[in-house]
Amino acid sequence: MNYLPNRSASKRRRALLAAALCVAAATAQAQELTPHPENWRPIVYRDLQVPGPQDQIYADLWADVIQSNNRRYLAAGDRRFLLGNAPVREAHALVRGGERVALLSILDTATHCVAVTRDPSSDLSVKMCPMRLAIWNGTSTTLREAKGCYLEPGAGARKSMANSSHAASYTSYDVVTKSIRLGVILGRRVVEKCSQTVPLYPD
Repeated sequence: MNYLPNRSASKRRRALLAAALCVAAATAQAQELTPHPENWRPIVYRDLQVPGPQDQIYADLWADVIQSNNRRYLAAGDRRFLLGNAPVREAHALVRGGERVALLSILDTATHCVAVTRDPSSDLSVKMCPMRLAIWNGTSTTLREAKGCYLEPGAGARKSMANSSHAASYTSYDVVTKSIRLGVILGRRVVEKCSQTVPLYPD
């Protein structure tokens, strides 16, 4: 993963994200630790087209890309989404430990992702999309970026998404290596391009 450039907009986003991650860390202290973090779990999805209060941390993390996506829709003459964002969805994994909070997030838009594979029988697609890792260490926030897979349902994919053995995005945390692992299953098969290990603290 690459570190994000330190521009003024990036500085503002870091400040907003640091505040949100600090709240997440404080909230985590009142919660029980996740048992067996090394076990695979379904990744968490959020729809950011009309972000609610619980979505703000993800909207702040991706503010620049969301705005870019909106501008591209407008430039193409599509004005359907003036009261919210153009279609945009997010998937994430959150890791908490003491004062440290790590958020790994993947953003799905029509203008920033590329197709990896598709299962016509289930109307599900896998896309390679922007991915960001934000880490709050108690005093400051670091941001890194890369690419990650997003499992995107089509209009007729509800039954397929409900069957996790057919299609799902999974995440786990390796305590020894301090790494977040990602994986995608589509059509009951592992999508090899989507198997990733993201270290929180690379050498």
